[in-house]
Amino acid sequence: MNTKGFTLIELLVIISIIGITSAFVFVDYGKNDDTFSLERASQKILQDIRLAQQKSLSGVEWEEETNAYGVYFSISNNNYFIYRNNNNNANYYYDAEDTIVETIEIPDEMSIESILNNTDLVSWISISFVPPEPLTYIENDSIGREAFITLSLNENKTEKRTIKVNNSGRIEITKNE
Repeated sequence: MNTKGFTLIELLVIISIIGITSAFVFVDYGKNDDTFSLERASQKILQDIRLAQQKSLSGVEWEEETNAYGVYFSISNNNYFIYRNNNNNANYYYDAEDTIVETIEIPDEMSIESILNNTDLVSWISISFVPPEPLTYIENDSIGREAFITLSLNENKTEKRTIKVNNSGRIEITKNE
Protein backbone atom coordinates (compact mmCIF):
# COMPACT_ATOMS: atom_id res chain seq x y z
CA MET A 1 0.00 0.00 0.00
CA ASN A 2 1.27 3.48 -0.91
CA THR A 3 1.41 5.75 2.22
CA LYS A 4 2.61 8.93 0.51
CA GLY A 5 0.23 11.93 0.57
CA PHE A 6 -2.59 13.09 2.84
CA THR A 7 -5.86 11.46 3.66
CA LEU A 8 -9.13 13.28 3.29
CA ILE A 9 -9.49 13.56 7.08
CA GLU A 10 -6.03 15.14 7.43
CA LEU A 11 -6.87 17.72 4.76
CA LEU A 12 -10.18 18.57 6.45
CA VAL A 13 -8.44 19.04 9.82
CA ILE A 14 -5.84 21.38 8.29
CA ILE A 15 -8.51 23.41 6.46
CA SER A 16 -10.53 23.66 9.70
CA ILE A 17 -7.50 24.92 11.64
CA ILE A 18 -6.77 27.55 8.97
CA GLY A 19 -10.44 28.64 8.96
CA ILE A 20 -10.64 29.00 12.75
CA THR A 21 -7.35 30.95 12.87
CA SER A 22 -8.57 33.28 10.09
CA ALA A 23 -11.84 33.88 11.93
CA PHE A 24 -9.95 35.05 15.04
CA VAL A 25 -7.81 37.41 12.97
CA PHE A 26 -10.79 38.98 11.18
CA VAL A 27 -12.88 39.34 14.34
CA ASP A 28 -10.03 41.14 16.08
CA TYR A 29 -9.38 43.35 13.03
CA GLY A 30 -12.52 45.47 13.62
CA LYS A 31 -11.41 46.30 17.17
CA ASN A 32 -8.00 47.41 15.94
CA ASP A 33 -9.55 49.56 13.23
CA ASP A 34 -11.53 51.54 15.86
CA THR A 35 -8.41 51.84 18.02
CA PHE A 36 -6.48 53.24 15.07
CA SER A 37 -9.32 55.74 14.43
CA LEU A 38 -9.12 56.86 18.06
CA GLU A 39 -5.36 57.26 17.79
CA ARG A 40 -5.72 59.27 14.55
CA ALA A 41 -8.37 61.55 16.08
CA SER A 42 -6.26 62.25 19.17
CA GLN A 43 -3.20 62.95 16.99
CA LYS A 44 -5.35 65.35 14.90
CA ILE A 45 -6.37 67.23 18.06
CA LEU A 46 -2.71 67.46 19.11
CA GLN A 47 -1.80 68.82 15.66
CA ASP A 48 -4.62 71.38 15.73
CA ILE A 49 -3.54 72.65 19.15
CA ARG A 50 0.00 73.00 17.79
CA LEU A 51 -1.41 74.78 14.71
CA ALA A 52 -3.04 77.42 16.94
CA GLN A 53 0.24 77.72 18.82
CA GLN A 54 2.17 78.20 15.56
CA LYS A 55 -0.33 80.75 14.20
CA SER A 56 0.14 82.75 17.37
CA LEU A 57 3.90 82.67 16.97
CA SER A 58 3.91 83.59 13.31
CA GLY A 59 1.24 86.27 13.28
CA VAL A 60 -0.55 84.53 10.38
CA GLU A 61 -3.80 86.26 9.41
CA TRP A 62 -3.42 88.87 12.15
CA GLU A 63 -5.98 91.58 12.23
CA GLU A 64 -5.74 94.71 14.32
CA GLU A 65 -7.94 93.47 17.15
CA THR A 66 -6.48 89.91 17.23
CA ASN A 67 -4.37 89.14 20.27
CA ALA A 68 -4.19 85.31 20.31
CA TYR A 69 -5.16 82.04 18.67
CA GLY A 70 -6.74 79.18 20.54
CA VAL A 71 -8.70 75.94 20.55
CA TYR A 72 -12.12 75.53 22.16
CA PHE A 73 -13.58 72.18 23.26
CA SER A 74 -17.12 71.52 24.45
CA ILE A 75 -18.43 68.23 25.80
CA SER A 76 -21.92 68.91 24.39
CA ASN A 77 -20.70 69.06 20.75
CA ASN A 78 -18.86 66.36 18.89
CA ASN A 79 -16.49 68.93 17.45
CA TYR A 80 -13.97 71.56 18.47
CA PHE A 81 -12.68 74.66 16.78
CA ILE A 82 -9.66 76.86 16.30
CA TYR A 83 -10.45 80.51 16.96
CA ARG A 84 -8.85 83.91 16.67
CA ASN A 85 -9.20 85.90 19.89
CA ASN A 86 -10.50 89.38 19.01
CA ASN A 87 -10.78 90.91 22.47
CA ASN A 88 -7.75 93.19 22.21
CA ASN A 89 -6.15 91.95 25.47
CA ALA A 90 -9.43 91.91 27.42
CA ASN A 91 -9.41 88.12 27.89
CA TYR A 92 -7.72 84.98 26.67
CA TYR A 93 -10.61 82.54 26.31
CA TYR A 94 -13.25 81.94 23.65
CA ASP A 95 -16.34 84.18 23.68
CA ALA A 96 -18.86 85.59 21.18
CA GLU A 97 -16.49 88.37 20.00
CA ASP A 98 -13.93 85.87 18.72
CA THR A 99 -13.70 84.54 15.16
CA ILE A 100 -13.88 80.82 14.43
CA VAL A 101 -11.09 79.96 11.98
CA GLU A 102 -11.92 76.27 11.52
CA THR A 103 -14.40 73.77 12.95
CA ILE A 104 -13.20 70.16 13.19
CA GLU A 105 -15.68 67.29 13.55
CA ILE A 106 -14.78 64.34 15.76
CA PRO A 107 -15.53 61.01 13.99
CA ASP A 108 -18.95 59.49 14.76
CA GLU A 109 -17.52 56.35 16.36
CA MET A 110 -16.02 58.36 19.24
CA SER A 111 -16.85 61.30 21.49
CA ILE A 112 -15.36 63.70 24.02
CA GLU A 113 -15.90 61.79 27.25
CA SER A 114 -14.61 64.38 29.71
CA ILE A 115 -12.83 67.72 30.00
CA LEU A 116 -10.79 68.60 33.08
CA ASN A 117 -9.41 71.99 34.08
CA ASN A 118 -6.74 70.76 36.49
CA THR A 119 -8.86 68.34 38.54
CA ASP A 120 -12.21 70.07 38.00
CA LEU A 121 -14.65 68.44 35.60
CA VAL A 122 -15.93 71.14 33.21
CA SER A 123 -18.25 71.17 30.20
CA TRP A 124 -15.98 73.32 28.00
CA ILE A 125 -12.44 74.70 27.92
CA SER A 126 -10.41 77.25 25.95
CA ILE A 127 -6.69 76.97 25.35
CA SER A 128 -5.20 80.23 24.00
CA PHE A 129 -1.71 81.07 22.80
CA VAL A 130 -0.60 84.69 23.14
CA PRO A 131 2.46 85.97 21.24
CA PRO A 132 5.34 86.54 21.22
CA GLU A 133 6.50 83.58 23.42
CA PRO A 134 3.64 82.31 23.08
CA LEU A 135 2.15 82.29 26.56
CA THR A 136 -0.35 79.48 27.06
CA TYR A 137 -3.61 80.45 28.74
CA ILE A 138 -6.02 77.80 29.94
CA GLU A 139 -9.30 79.53 30.77
CA ASN A 140 -7.60 82.93 31.17
CA ASP A 141 -4.92 81.59 33.55
CA SER A 142 -1.29 81.48 32.44
CA ILE A 143 0.14 79.77 35.54
CA GLY A 144 -0.61 76.48 37.26
CA ARG A 145 -3.24 75.08 34.88
CA GLU A 146 -3.54 71.88 32.89
CA ALA A 147 -6.29 70.89 30.46
CA PHE A 148 -7.24 67.24 29.91
CA ILE A 149 -9.50 66.31 26.98
CA THR A 150 -10.46 62.61 26.97
CA LEU A 151 -11.74 60.89 23.83
CA SER A 152 -13.36 57.45 24.00
CA LEU A 153 -14.89 55.02 21.55
CA ASN A 154 -18.70 54.89 21.67
CA GLU A 155 -18.76 51.08 21.36
CA ASN A 156 -15.91 50.41 23.79
CA LYS A 157 -15.66 53.01 26.57
CA THR A 158 -12.54 51.34 27.98
CA GLU A 159 -10.52 52.44 24.94
CA LYS A 160 -9.56 56.09 25.60
CA ARG A 161 -6.95 58.72 24.77
CA THR A 162 -6.32 61.84 26.85
CA ILE A 163 -4.77 64.98 25.39
CA LYS A 164 -3.00 67.01 28.07
CA VAL A 165 -1.94 70.65 27.67
CA ASN A 166 -0.19 72.68 30.37
CA ASN A 167 0.70 76.37 30.74
CA SER A 168 4.22 75.84 29.46
CA GLY A 169 2.68 74.83 26.11
CA ARG A 170 3.51 71.13 26.39
CA ILE A 171 1.01 68.88 24.63
CA GLU A 172 0.96 65.11 25.04
CA ILE A 173 -1.33 62.12 24.48
CA THR A 174 -1.73 59.31 26.98
CA LYS A 175 -3.48 56.00 26.50
CA ASN A 176 -6.00 55.24 29.25
CA GLU A 177 -6.80 51.65 30.09
